[in-house]
Amino acid sequence: MASRYFTPRVWTRECNQLISLAGDALLDARPKQVALSGPAGFLGSRVLAALLDAHHHRRENGLEPGEVVLLSSSPGNLMSRLINIHGYERMNSVRATRVDYYFQHDVDSWRDQLGSLGMGGPDAVFVNLAALAGPRSDRPDAMMAVNYRAPVAAARACEELRFGHWIQSSTQAVKAERAGQVPYSRWKAMADYSLARLEKLPVSVFTLGLLYCKAQGVVGQRGDTLNMVDLTLLPITPIMGNGRAPLQPLEVGDAAARVAFCALTEPTERPVQPHHENPNCANWSRPKIDPARQYTWRAYDAVGPETMTMLKLMETFAALNGRKLNPVFVDYRNFETVLNVASLGNLNRQFVSLLRSEQDAERPIVGNPDVFETLMGKDAKLFRMDDALKQTDGDGNVIAIKRRSFPFLAMTSWTWNNLGVIIPGTNLVLETIGTYLFGRRFAIDESWRWIRFGAMSTLLGGITAASMHAGAEFSKWWGEVTGGAGWPPWGGF
Repeated sequence: MASRYFTPRVWTRECNQLISLAGDALLDARPKQVALSGPAGFLGSRVLAALLDAHHHRRENGLEPGEVVLLSSSPGNLMSRLINIHGYERMNSVRATRVDYYFQHDVDSWRDQLGSLGMGGPDAVFVNLAALAGPRSDRPDAMMAVNYRAPVAAARACEELRFGHWIQSSTQAVKAERAGQVPYSRWKAMADYSLARLEKLPVSVFTLGLLYCKAQGVVGQRGDTLNMVDLTLLPITPIMGNGRAPLQPLEVGDAAARVAFCALTEPTERPVQPHHENPNCANWSRPKIDPARQYTWRAYDAVGPETMTMLKLMETFAALNGRKLNPVFVDYRNFETVLNVASLGNLNRQFVSLLRSEQDAERPIVGNPDVFETLMGKDAKLFRMDDALKQTDGDGNVIAIKRRSFPFLAMTSWTWNNLGVIIPGTNLVLETIGTYLFGRRFAIDESWRWIRFGAMSTLLGGITAASMHAGAEFSKWWGEVTGGAGWPPWGGF
């Protein structure tokens, strides 16, 4: 292996923030074997791109790059797609293997699979980014399997193989007062606690906030059907509750660069975020860590540098799409009844339930991003959403976020495939329009039953009127066909 001390440093033409801020640290580190789960996800795809940039940087400086092993339920299709995106040269340090988080829950299978791939030892790293935020109708235990059983079994296998580092993507929702009532945050919290009990595996946990992409103008996780940002493209935008739930949006590129940096460097060299820095966090908000475990345990608040309300967030996204937000405050329960039937991409009942609890919580979730921000160096800064409004072209148009159009076709297809959302969706639409026309007084808790009663009465009244009209037209047509002879006689009469 060539030594970096005898090779001139070569920088890529388009250096991302990982290379520009932490290039020296990446060259000083030993080459790593990185097992990456969730490589096709909103965050995972960007972590993979950052890892490939780091590999390219090491190659240009005469060093062995290391390798990435992608864990996927469809590795062949994934590799074909990634080669088309990144090219053969960048992908020559990448392998893929098939895993199924829905079924692979025993330690032996994980240990044997990772071991058969030649993974193990202090330079092996497991980056767990696989997550399932919404339920699946065909698998009632899907959220438990993906968020708890599979990663815990994999972590115990990594401990037996003496892996050097485990990186866990968690969520700020585990610190919410209602975290135990929401399946997604409950399983994530249980996985975090199980990782804290491992004695020999160094672990870094990133408790992620709300992720967004400044280049695409989308919010994670799955935004192909309907994105939360798309609601700002409507003439009037329903805002859940009173819009005061605090959020700390984090640009996904910032998160990906720091996750990749921690995967490629030594975990014990990273700073520790003190747990007592945030006075809003209660004692139950983090797992109890054995004093000896604190030397090999890191937990970071992976949140954005600015705290804003749900209303402010939607106003910002509307401005970045060249629109003015027309907010209407609606009851959370109408959103929940729709999302109980099916999730809308990143709009799912888990997210709505946590927002509902946070808007009135005595101790809302507010993370401290200071340590997370400087993981790659003291000069590293997190992107601020407000800064996007200041980035304009020569004509004064905002350029930081791609302008979007409302996905009517995708929305229609989603409704057709989930017919059960029609009635609760009608309630939500009528509540939104009624509140917009007649004032916010209708969006209070005491009026919720009346809103649903009025919405259902309107719907049933419309169906009745349409049926009566159709019946009258049919009777008229039948009379013309029979020449006024009336209805045909019944058999035997």
